[in-house]
Amino acid sequence: MGAYFVLGGGGGAGALEDDGPHKLATPATVLSEYKRTTKDGATAGNDSTSELEKSGVKNAKSAAALYSTVDLSDYDPNDPASAAKMATAKTLSVAGAYGEIADPEATLDLFFANFKKSADKESSTGSGKPELVGEPEAADLDGAVMKCQSVKGQDQLTKKEKTNWFCAWADYSTLAIVSPGDAAQGVTKDVAIDLTTKARKEIRVKA
Repeated sequence: MGAYFVLGGGGGAGALEDDGPHKLATPATVLSEYKRTTKDGATAGNDSTSELEKSGVKNAKSAAALYSTVDLSDYDPNDPASAAKMATAKTLSVAGAYGEIADPEATLDLFFANFKKSADKESSTGSGKPELVGEPEAADLDGAVMKCQSVKGQDQLTKKEKTNWFCAWADYSTLAIVSPGDAAQGVTKDVAIDLTTKARKEIRVKA
């Protein structure tokens, strides 16, 4: 599998096995410590679903959720104890679609290309939006193709600039992006790969 990613060989989707239809769920808790802070059944919105269909997800239905290791609902920036708790927060943002995907590799590439277009458009407005760094890098994920990329932006809490990595995977029925956050520090590529790999096992369920 590693050689296939290094060579980036054509027709590589054949290296994946289709394990039947799956969908994306948003359980109340993932990875034991991340609690969902958004409503159950939230979607990525009609525009995003339409974009995901353009990437190659047929009959796409979307799912999205934000998870955090601390309760964000009672955050008070004027309370030192509340601010101290928030400084330890770790978050996990999950968004994606499920349906039928004929070519996971092509779909993932198209997803990143569209993602870059939209990010470039936002950053050109000078609104301080996060900026993509470098190109997507392939990473090993059993049963799917996965790529990860780094993004540079300002931390909402500390106002300091930091670099985080996020990953996206595609298989024959699901396409999802997992973006981890850590109030205390930037998220490395290895951490993003590890969290995405573990989260996939919990949010990708049989349809």
